[in-house]
Amino acid sequence: MNDWLETLQKPGARGGLNRYAYLLLVLVALAAMLPGFFTIPAMDRDESRYMQASRQMMETGDFIDIRFQDEARHKQPVGTYWAQVITTTPFGGAEAPVWAHRLTSLFGILAAIIMTGWLGSRLFSPQVGIAAGLVLAIALSLQVEARTAKTDALLLGFGMLAQISLAMLALKITEKRPAFIGWPLALWAATAVCILIKGPIFTMVTGLTLVGFIALTRDFDLLRRIRPGFGLLVVIAIAAPWLVAVTIVTDGAFLAEAVGWSMLRKVSEAAENHTGPLGFHLMLSPVTLWPAAALLALAVLAAWKNRSDRTIRFLVAWIVPTWIVFELITTKLPHYVVPTFPAIAILMGLALKDVPGVLSGLKQRIFHWVVAAAVIVVSGVLIALPIAAHIEFNGEIGLDAWIAAIAGVIGLITVAALAYAPSLRTLGVAGVGAISVYGAMFGVVIPNIDAMWPSERVGRVVDRLEGCETLSIATLGYREPSNAFYLGTDALLADNADAAADVLVSDPACGLAIVDVAEREGFDAALAARGISVRPLATVSGYNLVKGDALELALLVTEGSEVRLGE
Repeated sequence: MNDWLETLQKPGARGGLNRYAYLLLVLVALAAMLPGFFTIPAMDRDESRYMQASRQMMETGDFIDIRFQDEARHKQPVGTYWAQVITTTPFGGAEAPVWAHRLTSLFGILAAIIMTGWLGSRLFSPQVGIAAGLVLAIALSLQVEARTAKTDALLLGFGMLAQISLAMLALKITEKRPAFIGWPLALWAATAVCILIKGPIFTMVTGLTLVGFIALTRDFDLLRRIRPGFGLLVVIAIAAPWLVAVTIVTDGAFLAEAVGWSMLRKVSEAAENHTGPLGFHLMLSPVTLWPAAALLALAVLAAWKNRSDRTIRFLVAWIVPTWIVFELITTKLPHYVVPTFPAIAILMGLALKDVPGVLSGLKQRIFHWVVAAAVIVVSGVLIALPIAAHIEFNGEIGLDAWIAAIAGVIGLITVAALAYAPSLRTLGVAGVGAISVYGAMFGVVIPNIDAMWPSERVGRVVDRLEGCETLSIATLGYREPSNAFYLGTDALLADNADAAADVLVSDPACGLAIVDVAEREGFDAALAARGISVRPLATVSGYNLVKGDALELALLVTEGSEVRLGE
């Protein structure tokens, strides 16, 4: 084991990590992220909206305007949709499965892990780089993002390139002459791509890092080294063509809605009811950074101990201003502070190099154990979650729940070991525990709780229907975006009984209504007013996770319909 660790920590041919260290990070990341990646159905709401909008780009050939069915989707720029078009094209394009859309997120997280390992090794040592990469590879929040086809994982990948470039320029790890174009070009090109993915969000992170670092070091020459004039031209060249095109196509509606929704509204009010108290992200960090959150106190102590170091000041400037901004804005979601995680991971790796020095006094040890205790409690919750989920959705505890609970016990033990004896070795052990938890939770429990996935189950029933080449479909009482992904772009997500009934009136031979029991009385009244009677083909029960409502969905056709349920 010692020989193996020594091999991993040997510098590569050009310094930094060697190929075995990079291979380890990739293998650990894939072992953690692939369970459930291919089997978890489309999730509501954001993932399904992104996947459906990307599919519609391929169906219509319109790669400028973003639409979800007939509605304009102007909340985020086009980058993620284009990326999903690229990853799904080899796997069927508009007919590609869910996992093909998720490849953008998987690649984004992998890139962030590799770049974090590279940066940690360049700033400090290969040991720090390996530890930092492992922290990200097993972090719970990144596991969720890697399995979700939306913006944040892809944004982290390109954002890391921007942050690395800024670090190289700020810490003068490259040529000092402003004529050197490589890192400024990388900085501004990555910034432009981030704008195309999620507007100015990561640009804010990079800008706050820049301002914070200058405030801590008084290095105003950094403003010259980043070459802002050149950078503006790069950003315009990359981002402006689509921004101009979409502004023309939408008569300015995209910019008005994107700026109003993504920026101003999130600051002033809780968009879509996503809110939390001041300190929300700090209180949630034992969960979002699990299992390596057991090292959080060590990271803080290491930063304080080395606070005069220029490199530490850069990492602090990366973390603190961004974290404060996201604590202050009204809208809060757990993944908002993920852009700070690579810097936190590097500080954790640094702390592991000098644990006795970091935990040199009683106050430091108490601080460490208070934080570690919170993380151990989170580990205990992971044991109970699969059992609670089975009781909630299935009314009983299945074998897969017990498997996940056993994996949770392993995770708890390994986290306790990491807290008790922090080292690169015990971090690797915690990684094994985390992989077992993720394998059981994402790979076994979540995909197999059928009640969680009513849209996917209805889609399977619809795929068995025979008699009509094309169906006219309406849903009533269950309008989540995953319906459009599984039932087709033209499916009507009706907001009233009359609209759903009109679908059967307009196509009595091939019309299909999917109606929740809570809406059945109003739907029957609408049918009676139109002189239509219906017969059931199938019933699907489930649970709307977004609203917390139980569902009983009846698949209904007219009495004279040609539609029948196949084998």
